[in-house]
Amino acid sequence: MKKLTLASTILAALSLSACSASNSLAKIDSDFGSLDNDNDGYISKVEADDDAIWDHFSNIDTNMDEQISRTEFNAYMQLNTGKVATDSEVSESAFKAEIAKFDPIENDFKSLDNDKNGYVSIEEADDDDIANHFGYMDSNKDKRISRTEFVNYISKYGSDVAEDDALEMVKNS
Repeated sequence: MKKLTLASTILAALSLSACSASNSLAKIDSDFGSLDNDNDGYISKVEADDDAIWDHFSNIDTNMDEQISRTEFNAYMQLNTGKVATDSEVSESAFKAEIAKFDPIENDFKSLDNDKNGYVSIEEADDDDIANHFGYMDSNKDKRISRTEFVNYISKYGSDVAEDDALEMVKNS
């Protein structure tokens, strides 16, 4: 019985110290776009090194690939609403406000796929109107956008993210 009481006391002490450690983490005060300095759709350890996100990095990087995708970032922010960020930073309206700042996608997939390999790479996207959308579009996180990912993204967000040939292409798909 004494061993059980001692074990329970130790476990409770460890739990309290773990809780207090997580409460002392700095709040993340930057959005994904401002942390992704090279605009590749991921926050690397180098990009996170000087920001408040550094303390959270290992918790956010759930697949442990040493980079944080938009999906991982958004999931962490949503899960920890009020603890590491304010509600407005993780709400759908904040997401729509963020993408509304981006230049709209004007071109269809075919014109963006310069090397005609069936994907838009980071390099191909860099000089085009999809550069800021890249991390959102790359749903399987393979650092390239397939036609399906392109169509799915525009189908989901419509005129909030696209216009002209891009919307026409999706409508005709």
